[in-house]
Amino acid sequence: MTNSSVQAASLVGFEDDLINHVRRHAELSEAAHRTPETWSYRNQFHILLALGRRFTPTPSSDHLMGMPDRLCYGNAARYALSHRDEGVVYAEGFALTHAGLDFYLPHAWVVRPDGTVLDPTWDDAPGRAYVGIPIADSSLWPIDGGGLLDDFDRTLPLLRDGFSRHALADLGRPLTAEGAA
Repeated sequence: MTNSSVQAASLVGFEDDLINHVRRHAELSEAAHRTPETWSYRNQFHILLALGRRFTPTPSSDHLMGMPDRLCYGNAARYALSHRDEGVVYAEGFALTHAGLDFYLPHAWVVRPDGTVLDPTWDDAPGRAYVGIPIADSSLWPIDGGGLLDDFDRTLPLLRDGFSRHALADLGRPLTAEGAA
């Protein structure tokens, strides 16, 4: 096996672990909360499992200076907005922190047109796995902070009504080989 093959296999393994983490949260949340049958999704984890994509981490570019820690939602939204002419979009979901930490964290980042991650918050190293939803509709990007899946006022309409037809970008790789979770 070549070094790049080993890295790709490791990435898929990390992504699979992250997806399993999201699945466990979906099951726990479903057991704890009843959602009306008419709603589009039972909880924010089901949104991720239904619409989520895998994204390839890449090192940050030299021109990207790390934005403030713990403000990833606003950082990613503002960066995507100011670089939208480059075809980037805001994405939100979960990321596995870089080597040595091994935490699954709710997180936001920017996705390039080729499906690779540009992370304006984590400038020291890319996360090892990113699973989330690429949002094409900039009116949904949380410029003021607070995530779409982490802020009750933003999450509730998505749970109830889902996303509009053109709100999502077709970037990244499917969660499973079949393209659905």
